[in-house]
Amino acid sequence: MPQPAPQPIAGRSPSAVLRRNAPFAWFAGSLALWSTAAGMQQVLYSWLVIGELRANAEWAGTAQMFQSLPALLFLLVGGATADRRDRRRMLMALHVAAAIAAGAMGFVVAAGALGMGVLVVYGLSWGTTQAFAQPARDALISDVAGSDLMRAITAATLIQFVAAAVGSRVAGWAAHLGTPVGLATQALVVLLGFLLLVPLPRPQATGAIRGGTISMIRAGLREVWHSPRLLPIALLVAADGLFYMGPFAVLCPLMIRDVYRGGVNDLSRVMMTLPLGTITGSVVVLLRRGIRHKGRVFLIALMGVALCLVGLYFQPPLWGFMLIIFAWGVFHSLFFNTSRTLFQEAARASHRARILSIHALGLLGMAPLSNLAAGFLARLVGPSTACALAGGTMVIIVCAAWGLTPVRRME
Repeated sequence: MPQPAPQPIAGRSPSAVLRRNAPFAWFAGSLALWSTAAGMQQVLYSWLVIGELRANAEWAGTAQMFQSLPALLFLLVGGATADRRDRRRMLMALHVAAAIAAGAMGFVVAAGALGMGVLVVYGLSWGTTQAFAQPARDALISDVAGSDLMRAITAATLIQFVAAAVGSRVAGWAAHLGTPVGLATQALVVLLGFLLLVPLPRPQATGAIRGGTISMIRAGLREVWHSPRLLPIALLVAADGLFYMGPFAVLCPLMIRDVYRGGVNDLSRVMMTLPLGTITGSVVVLLRRGIRHKGRVFLIALMGVALCLVGLYFQPPLWGFMLIIFAWGVFHSLFFNTSRTLFQEAARASHRARILSIHALGLLGMAPLSNLAAGFLARLVGPSTACALAGGTMVIIVCAAWGLTPVRRME
């Protein structure tokens, strides 16, 4: 008697799998295009400062400070807004705003009207869109991730830094045709990301949220402050932002220009090398299906970046410089995946965007001070010595955290 054909297990047919994974796929595509534009922004904005305007170290740090200042001012507001509003629609509006800003800057440069004042305005506008987009996108991961949050976060991290590496290199190629061409390309890329947000389902409401923006921000801060799990991680993420953001955004470009006598292509290759390291680390995490002892790995990652900064003091040849930046990226992937997962797992759904905005505030909100200090410190002692001072300080902080906090015991 012939046996009946096996029936597909419910929810496991190809069409069901596609339907289940479609939201994350659309989210991932939009994230990739936004991150490509962000990688281009890192190179093009730095080149506008040190290449087009030939700014000195203090102005290089000041310009980067203005680009990162909105993170300090608006990340918490962005988190509260993302908990209250439709995150998909919010991101769509931010994609359009970022495209308009990059396109307008391209026209300014093409018209020969570039100056430090207009550059600062552009940096503030891009930084503001980033400050509102970051918590909305971070919270949206949980809406589209499915059952394996750590794996989704690692995949998103991998996508983000693959795209950032591509964007850094595309910026270098496009800038050969002129900086306005690079900025126009950036505007087109971020606008395409808007289109991939359209099919995303509207996130499910988490319940009525009462109170104004200020009270919502206070509730998120109170949640982190009273959490023995979240508070030490938040403080260490803030230390990362303070001692690591300025060295990458200000000191590394200055070293490329002043130590290695490089141009925009060299800058784009270096800016691409860190995300390549982050990609490598994230692939390893994916293949291992996550990270055990997340707190311990988090601290080791912070220590690894600190030692990379100390290594830059010795001014290795350019290939050695890029190798150190690559290692920095590998450690950064471990830092990023562990810290974001620890925050995501501890955050209540009703407070998720606000709590994740505090994580982003620690990382990006310290960047204005870090960038400004890096520029002035480079003027006093040189960019390579400034890197070593930042790395040495973090060595002390990580050693203290290992012995005095419960972070190393967190799973």
